[in-house]
Amino acid sequence: MTSERYAQPASVRWWREDLLKDARAVVVGAGALGNEVVKNLALLGWGTVVLIDFDRVEGGNLGKSVLFTDKDIGRPKAEVARSAAARLNPDCTVVALHGELRTVAGAGLFARMDVAFGCVDNAAARVALGQLAGLAGCLFVDGGLTSWEGAVRLYAPDDTRPCYVCTLTEEDLSDLTLRHSCLAYARRAQYGQGVPTTVLGASAVAALMVQQAVKWIHHDPDALPVRLGEEIRLDLAHDQYARTTLPRREDCWLHPQAASPAAAPDAWARTATDWAGLLGSWRDATNEPDAVLRLPMEINARTTCLACGSTRPVNHVQESTGGPEDGPGRCADCGGRTVPDLSNLVTGDEPWALLSPGDTGFPPWSWVEADPGDTADADTAVHLELPGLPAEPELARLDPRRRG
Repeated sequence: MTSERYAQPASVRWWREDLLKDARAVVVGAGALGNEVVKNLALLGWGTVVLIDFDRVEGGNLGKSVLFTDKDIGRPKAEVARSAAARLNPDCTVVALHGELRTVAGAGLFARMDVAFGCVDNAAARVALGQLAGLAGCLFVDGGLTSWEGAVRLYAPDDTRPCYVCTLTEEDLSDLTLRHSCLAYARRAQYGQGVPTTVLGASAVAALMVQQAVKWIHHDPDALPVRLGEEIRLDLAHDQYARTTLPRREDCWLHPQAASPAAAPDAWARTATDWAGLLGSWRDATNEPDAVLRLPMEINARTTCLACGSTRPVNHVQESTGGPEDGPGRCADCGGRTVPDLSNLVTGDEPWALLSPGDTGFPPWSWVEADPGDTADADTAVHLELPGLPAEPELARLDPRRRG
């Protein structure tokens, strides 16, 4: 790091440049809000930033996304934002992952991060992000926007505090497939009008998000309180700011519990590369011949047409962006509706058992649950990190963070 670049912030009484240089963050969503978060992190000299987005730049993004230009239209948002951030600050390592969150990032990636920033526009993506961050013990800083309002919510890696799903109403839960569901505008988006936002709201909310993360990595809760389990809401139209405590639901059906892998991959997987081999290696290592693996995503073995009965092998995870386009598939022969054959258990008999996790759509550092019996009881299961490293050398060299 060049000393001139960071001279002014370093003069802040509690500011520690060394902590920022070592800090790691994953930013999910590279729209207007994600642009501002990445810009702030780069200018601060944040050590490593992993940027995830499945979308491409469109003309409508240019008026509110500081990292995009006319020349970027049609290119992956994550790649464009990565290049722009690198130009802002070459000291910052930025890695772009283009794709849907669960198919490009396993829980092990979040175990190697300090903070996960949610810059997404729908409840389904927030649920997935909250599950990954919570399981890995990573702070989840979630941001949301409307035209003149914004909100920042902090979900701690602590199962005694609220998670994202704790805050959802029954109506919210029924709307999980909406692409655009920020704050109060879910109904409007359902009819295809989207959520109108501006760069003003995005910049204000992103500043709050990154400020909370900066305080988090400084580890001084007395001098620098981090608003864990709270929502910070901004009303830019009426110049109002409010904080509220988020509820924790005792009956939350998706409350994440922080975990860590029971054993390193090289201690149990040996040379196994496919699902059947991995299961067999774990059974041998634990002397549990009936052990099964439970997966964080369902694999679709085949689709069957309800009209003509034809089947088509798939053997891949069900990818989803959380939108209405993720509806029923159609038969290539007759156009009829098809249904998938889904499973999240590995017993060794599946049609995809001889395929590798990567072949079936699982990213590096995915975590699975291993249970000694065929009931797949969560109370007796342990977590395992699948073998294999990311293709990106900047990620492959990262070790898991020590929590606590």
